Amino acid sequence: MGLKHDIRRAPAVRDRGTEADLQARIVAGNQVWVVGDIHGHLGTLRALMHRLNLQEEDRVVLLGDMIDRGPDSAGVVEYVRQHPQIIAIKGNHEQMAVQSLQATNIELDSVWMAKGGASTWGSYIVAAKGDLHRAKLTFAEDCAWLADLPSHIVLDDWRLVHAGYHPRVDLDNQDEKTLLWIRRAFFKHDAPLDEKRCILFGHTPTSKFKRVGEIAQSKIQLEDGRPSWLAMDTSAYNHENPGIAAYDLTTGDTIRQKTLRSEHWWLDNETREAPVAEFFGLSELRRRAKKVVAAREKARRRLAMAGVSRRVKAPVSFRIVKRKLPLVEEVIPSSGTQSQDSVIFRV
Repeated sequence: MGLKHDIRRAPAVRDRGTEADLQARIVAGNQVWVVGDIHGHLGTLRALMHRLNLQEEDRVVLLGDMIDRGPDSAGVVEYVRQHPQIIAIKGNHEQMAVQSLQATNIELDSVWMAKGGASTWGSYIVAAKGDLHRAKLTFAEDCAWLADLPSHIVLDDWRLVHAGYHPRVDLDNQDEKTLLWIRRAFFKHDAPLDEKRCILFGHTPTSKFKRVGEIAQSKIQLEDGRPSWLAMDTSAYNHENPGIAAYDLTTGDTIRQKTLRSEHWWLDNETREAPVAEFFGLSELRRRAKKVVAAREKARRRLAMAGVSRRVKAPVSFRIVKRKLPLVEEVIPSSGTQSQDSVIFRV
């Protein structure tokens, strides 16, 4: 992983243990959900996971491209790594990020930066609250994990891959670059690539198949009547009907989660990345700091108006209240001692 040559031409990698486990769960009737590209939309992913209502033996497989473009790629990777029921395969955006890790040094790959990597790197700096050393350490650890992800998953009736397969290469001899980057040569092929298995893939937005925000399927069918492929990248940051989708391999059910309003970063942004990419997260840190200061000042003013705290900066609103009782007693009992605020009676 420390070499500077293009490592994407390495042979495709499978995890036989994971494949056996997933297949056993399908046979047992447990749900195995497959989810398309997340692209840094942590809130939307969490909302989808809540809607899946997972049972203990259910699993979720992410088809790569967990990072880049969106507002919190660092948060997505942390969430996926810590969730015991999520399994991930590698996408081309993960591979570009991995290439930025050269031995013990981080050298941000220019290709990755141009394709959405700035938002990911910015999200690590924001997560570290501006501590660059901490951000680098976390990024390096995550890259090591991303590098070890399988290139695809092969089950009895399904193939799960990020981009697809080359139709003129034997399925068992495909290289990783093909599985992570191929487009038209794969889904334009006029025959099933695997006659027994339906291929689920992301990478290419389903808007290319005139299914904006929805799962798309091939017109070519397998012998059992299923489509030869299902396209799962419903585009979390599409201007029209953005969201992410999940497909259950056991039942064929689908669930689609619209991108949360709080993550519609493209509405006021002319670039193809969330604002966290600006100055590698420094602008976001400044914005959050100003927001915190404003919130604290607002809270102090409310406390002062309620009479709880006097530490507040102007402006502060006051109102005059007519006192109902006199400040000093007008009649002084002969057996008492007068003070300015009260009368003390002697027994």
